Order: sequence, then C-alpha cells, then structure tokens
Amino acid sequence: MFSEESGDNTNQRQMNGFSIPSPYLNFDPTLLPQSTQPEYLYLEGGSKQRGQFELAFNQIGSSCLAGAALGSIRGLYNGIKMTSMENQTSTYNRTQILNSIFKNGAGLANSFGTISIYYSIFGIILEKTRGCDDELNTIVSGTSTGFLYKCTSGIKRCGIGGLIGFGLATTYCLVNSRDKIVKRVKEIYH
Repeated sequence: MFSEESGDNTNQRQMNGFSIPSPYLNFDPTLLPQSTQPEYLYLEGGSKQRGQFELAFNQIGSSCLAGAALGSIRGLYNGIKMTSMENQTSTYNRTQILNSIFKNGAGLANSFGTISIYYSIFGIILEKTRGCDDELNTIVSGTSTGFLYKCTSGIKRCGIGGLIGFGLATTYCLVNSRDKIVKRVKEIYH
C-alpha cells in the first residue's frame, strides 16, 4: 500500500517519504470529452434564454438585499436620532443603534422580498397561461401584486396598493420598452 514502485507520480501524494496513490485522481483522462468550447446546460425546450422562473430567483434575492440595505440606512438614521435625545452611556447607545439597524433592515428586506415573490408568481402564471412574456404581463403582475400585498388592510388601502403597483409597472414598461409600446400604439390607431 505504501510503496514507491509506481511510475505514475502525478496521481500520488508524498507523505513522510511514502507515496500514497490518490483514489480521486486515479482515472483515465482520455475518457473525458476533449472539447475546447464551454459546455452549458439548457432547458429541455431548447431555449437558450432564461425564462421568468429562472429570473425570479435573481429578482427575489436582489429585492431582499436592496430592502436590507435601505432598511439598515433608515435604522442607522433612526438609531442615531433616538440615542442623541437620550443621555446614556456609549455602550447603551451602540446597542440601541445596532438594534435599530437590524430591526429596520430585516423588516424592509422581508417586505421587499414578499413583494418580489408575489410579482414573480403573478408573472410566471401570466406567462404560462398567455404563452408570451410582454409588457401586459408586467403591468398586470405589478397591479395584482399591489392588490395582494395590501389586501388585508381594507378596500381603500388595497386599491391604493394596486394603483401604486400599476404606476410602478407602467413606468418600468415605459422606460424599458418605449419603442415597442409606441410601435404597438401606432399599429392600433393606424
């Protein structure tokens, strides 16, 4: 087992003067594909573009991180404001500021993440039922997200949430897809 008789030193490790063959590196490299091009995994449909479901994970994670960052900044401001009014020790002030940062950061990250999950679910459902991913899906998803997020606060707040979602989604579509929207409007009225 601990012999130095093997002629292949690339797959062996030296230990206290003895060669130990590595079971993990004991393979024939000619069995592996010798391609110089990178190999990627694609979905079964043959599409080489990420769908709404794959983009949802990125959107949800980014939303949580953005919410945590904004909440932490708000918590820092509120913590400093709160502790400046009190005449306490520096240890107490530091603890209060950190508590405020973590509480506000976690709260806003949770809110942003929830909104992003709702939006992603509505977007995926609309894409699967309509068979296309366009600006109408974005606007309906944003509006539905606003309605659902505020649905437990009463009819008035639910309507306000829907209007905010509609406004944000419409603004996003106008900024990112202005040329396509203008082209469609011209096709409809001409």
